[in-house]
Amino acid sequence: MYKYSFAFLLCVLLLGSSLAQAQNRPEALISSQDIIKAVSQAKGKVVVVNFWASWCPPCRQEIPDLIELRKRIPENKLLLIGVSIDQDPAMFSKFASKAGFNYPVYLAKADVPQAFSLRSIPRTMVYSPKGEMVKAIEGFVTGAELEKMINKLLGS
Repeated sequence: MYKYSFAFLLCVLLLGSSLAQAQNRPEALISSQDIIKAVSQAKGKVVVVNFWASWCPPCRQEIPDLIELRKRIPENKLLLIGVSIDQDPAMFSKFASKAGFNYPVYLAKADVPQAFSLRSIPRTMVYSPKGEMVKAIEGFVTGAELEKMINKLLGS
């Protein structure tokens, strides 16, 4: 039992470390496999993956709500990841450096849009604490709606 607890703790620490590094480097690239791995390693937490772009007005409108959501729900209960599909890394970096993100944001590798069936943005995917996708939201979603969904999944 101790071995498994230690292994789980090590995985959580490594994931947290890599996500923190990415948060400090908003130009970090993420692949579809990286996203899947992050979701699978976050068992016990609700995971929210928000796909956006710097040139997308509804995406920019969602970001302040997501920042507030991150402040209200602790990291031990919620893993929040932002994935930009910007094609210009400079635009992404410029926006990310000014937006005040308090959660990790990444620039999507070329495989991400197809792997997650992105037809429009913003798109927000919500995963249960068991790692199962429970909702894919096409278009704008308010922070209040998202928080209600997260709290329900957490049993709060």
